[in-house]
Amino acid sequence: MLYIILTIALLALSALLFTPSCKAFTLRYEVACNFILTLVATLVGVLLAIAISNYDAEKKEIKDLIKVLNAAEAVVEESLDYSIKLNEIYQGNPEQFGEQSDFFTRNPLVYPHYLDNMLTQNLISKNLSQEGLSELNEHLITLQRSKQVAPQAFIASMRYIKQVLILERRFQLTEISAQEYQQTLDEYEEQLVYQQQQQQQQQ
Repeated sequence: MLYIILTIALLALSALLFTPSCKAFTLRYEVACNFILTLVATLVGVLLAIAISNYDAEKKEIKDLIKVLNAAEAVVEESLDYSIKLNEIYQGNPEQFGEQSDFFTRNPLVYPHYLDNMLTQNLISKNLSQEGLSELNEHLITLQRSKQVAPQAFIASMRYIKQVLILERRFQLTEISAQEYQQTLDEYEEQLVYQQQQQQQQQ
């Protein structure tokens, strides 16, 4: 954006040389004016080339980011499906399987390690929204803490993470605004808190 502004400013300044008020100056210093115009044309070309290069690089980064987010969503979906089935097995016959913590120690819920690796990538830290980074980091911690002792909380956080990834992808593709992103995220978080409260009351 800065390079575009500089280019427009240089073109505007060059245009002044062709105004009637500057005609006498232009005729008097014709060689100097020609040199200035040549220099401006060169600078404009360089600035436009840089702007185009930066634009292409940003587009490529967003494209790569979307690929990573799609892969993360697929990993979370697979982990979530397995964890739900495993929890259903335990809840179906808790007397047979014994203590919940013992069962999930022997049969751990699937933690999405891919997301840990994803968040360390420069591509992610540079381009992911602040909301997305904060929410993912927070709920990955929740997953670590709950995977053996609170499978319902683990599954609820996994569902929330999946929604964050979907929202982040839509935001990066400019399908939703930052305001819509934050508003929807707040709604999902309220639902998560409500679910956790309901689970606590049932225990």
